[in-house]
Amino acid sequence: MMRRQTSQRGVSLIEAIVALGVMAFGMLALVGVQTTLRGSGDLARQRTEAMRIAQETMENYRAYSAMAGTPGEIDFSEIATVARAAVAVAGTALDGRLNTTFYSTVVAPAVANSAAMKPVAVTVDWTDRNGAFQAVELRSLIAGVPPELPGSLALPPSRDPNFAAPRGRHRSVPITAFALPDSQLSVFKPPQGTGGTVAWVFNNLTGLVTNLCTVDASSTSASLANATFRDNLASCTSTTAQLLSGYVRFANGHPTVAEAESPNGGTLNLTVVLALTSTGHPSPGTSCFDDSTDNAMEAATRREVVYNCLIFSNTARTWSGRLRIAPQDFSNGADWDITATPGTSNYKVCRYTPLSTNAGTNNIDHPLDYTTNGSLAGAGLTNQNFLVISASYNCPTETPAADDPFNSNTLLHQDGSPTYDNP
Repeated sequence: MMRRQTSQRGVSLIEAIVALGVMAFGMLALVGVQTTLRGSGDLARQRTEAMRIAQETMENYRAYSAMAGTPGEIDFSEIATVARAAVAVAGTALDGRLNTTFYSTVVAPAVANSAAMKPVAVTVDWTDRNGAFQAVELRSLIAGVPPELPGSLALPPSRDPNFAAPRGRHRSVPITAFALPDSQLSVFKPPQGTGGTVAWVFNNLTGLVTNLCTVDASSTSASLANATFRDNLASCTSTTAQLLSGYVRFANGHPTVAEAESPNGGTLNLTVVLALTSTGHPSPGTSCFDDSTDNAMEAATRREVVYNCLIFSNTARTWSGRLRIAPQDFSNGADWDITATPGTSNYKVCRYTPLSTNAGTNNIDHPLDYTTNGSLAGAGLTNQNFLVISASYNCPTETPAADDPFNSNTLLHQDGSPTYDNP
């Protein structure tokens, strides 16, 4: 008798138990990952809040309002060690969500109030959800500087010619002059084009030029600032002279106030002529240099011409006269002229000044004519700047503000007419 075999279907009990075991291990691993992620996120929130507390504490110290003795405000003398204490985070978005208490400790060794720097360390610690100790620390040096001094940076620059400029020298000494070692002197080779051999020696205290030197054409102010040059000043010509210096800028198109603040036109070939009306000056009276070029292509890439003039001092060390811009021909381009008649190559010269008229009582304000009465004895003049514009336009003007560091006001200085070309 034949038996018919039947196929078995379904899953045996052992197979089901094995599958459940594998799944259980997977679920346990997933729960572990979730626990780790939650702990890491919790720790990240706590660390972020701790860093905020440390930064806030440090910045509060940095924002001290006085050096000492100001009731109700943080002053420099109060930046001191603070014992570990709990920090409240109530009122923040994380209030009640951090599951811990933060403690802040400040370490600031006692130093004199006159000390330049005070070391400060801010530590914020806490215990995480696993009971482990955690902490962040910020270290810094806080400068002991009276708060009113940084505020003085917002004040307009002093217009006193005797006010000391950077590097502790008289403001008449050019910033690009280099100090001669072990002396109160600085050497300056004025920009004078290729082949220039003239260098001036300034007294750092008075701002006066004391020596005229002939130097190698390849030398620079920096290369001359050495003991050898200093020790050979006897070979230079002794003199007493005052500096007159500035820049000539060029407007591109219509000269708006914004354009006057930062002109972007290419330069023109020129020279500066200082005609004195005062008397008693040793010959030759004046000496002027500039760095303009007669190459039209090179001039188009430049944005300014620097000029420096010396006035050889008379007995009173005062002077009067007028400085004028004189057009020079290009060796490879179109010539230009100063005139009130509009034209492609016709220009006017404006001067930067805080004045609203041509009359001025102080030479430092850059009047049309420098006067003896407006001349401070022995003082030089810097930043006597000009703007060259197309003859088709008028000089840009604005009402000068006492707190405006960018004076864009200009007045007509030359337009080819006798009034403006004859001192």
